[in-house]
Amino acid sequence: MKTEIIWTVLLALLIFSIGCQNQKTDDKLIPVEVQLKWVHQAQFTGNYVANDIGFYEKYGIEIENFEEFDFTNFPIEMVQNKEVEFGLTGAEELLIAKANGKADDVKAIAVIYKISPVCLYSLKESGITKPEDLVGKTVGIERAADGTEVNVGIIYQAMLGKLGIDRDSINEVTIGYDAAELLAGETDVSTGYVINEPHQAIEAGHEVNIILPAEYGVNIYGDIIIVHEDTINNDPDLVEAFLRATFEGWQYSIEHEEQAVDIVLKYAVDRTKAHETYMLKQTIPLIHTGDSQFGMMEQKEWQNAQDILLEQGIIKNSVDLNNVYTMEFLEKIYGKK
Repeated sequence: MKTEIIWTVLLALLIFSIGCQNQKTDDKLIPVEVQLKWVHQAQFTGNYVANDIGFYEKYGIEIENFEEFDFTNFPIEMVQNKEVEFGLTGAEELLIAKANGKADDVKAIAVIYKISPVCLYSLKESGITKPEDLVGKTVGIERAADGTEVNVGIIYQAMLGKLGIDRDSINEVTIGYDAAELLAGETDVSTGYVINEPHQAIEAGHEVNIILPAEYGVNIYGDIIIVHEDTINNDPDLVEAFLRATFEGWQYSIEHEEQAVDIVLKYAVDRTKAHETYMLKQTIPLIHTGDSQFGMMEQKEWQNAQDILLEQGIIKNSVDLNNVYTMEFLEKIYGKK
């Protein structure tokens, strides 16, 4: 009887000890804020899933907030000013900021969209299937509220320049971030993300034609993960942990699409399951190309992006790409080639 009592007490102490250890681990979670490059939607599925399933926690991270973009919180500025630990932006946007003497302390550490999701789309009956068909047509371009070109317009401009298509031959108008103008007949073609806006026309009962600048020599990395150099230098373990968790989130999303969409809807509360399912299915081949591991960047792709921006006069001066991105953490995760 005494032996049983002793073992019972020891077992209770062991359980209590484990509980205390777990609590101690939880207390050591590093709080992190992430600035998204757009509103909550399946574009960021991997991040949401990594948080919901517990991958960030597994690597010692507590996500305090995934901050939606609202044109007052640009990811590059937020990271440069240390208002968030990590951000998501476009490669062209980081190159432009660097060329303009901004974002000196910001670096890309991984890419999410290896193939740019930027597209032009039209109703099938328009017969518009290639860039040359834009001549004489009305093209709607998504811009910032003050008319500034965002990544969609920048890549559109680069494609026309690369193909030698005169912009003066096209009637360009500013549109909102949906298919409303196309469906109302106010544009012949609209710009957007292939994972998003075209589906709104499809849901309205139309078939659509898609033009991808990436297929015409203008493939610039889509969402890249950026971080401040101080974080790289002072807390490299956090940077590596964030990437590992994010990649695991994307891997899980691919293997469990339906569950992943349900998780997305916890964040994108005003979206429909049908639309977010479409977004995720369209997203996967742009992220998981089969050519390399999640997040892997290539020097030739960065150089090509800079060359395009220089050729089209979007940036005036080249920048040292060593100051734009680093392979340090991808090589830690996957090993050097």
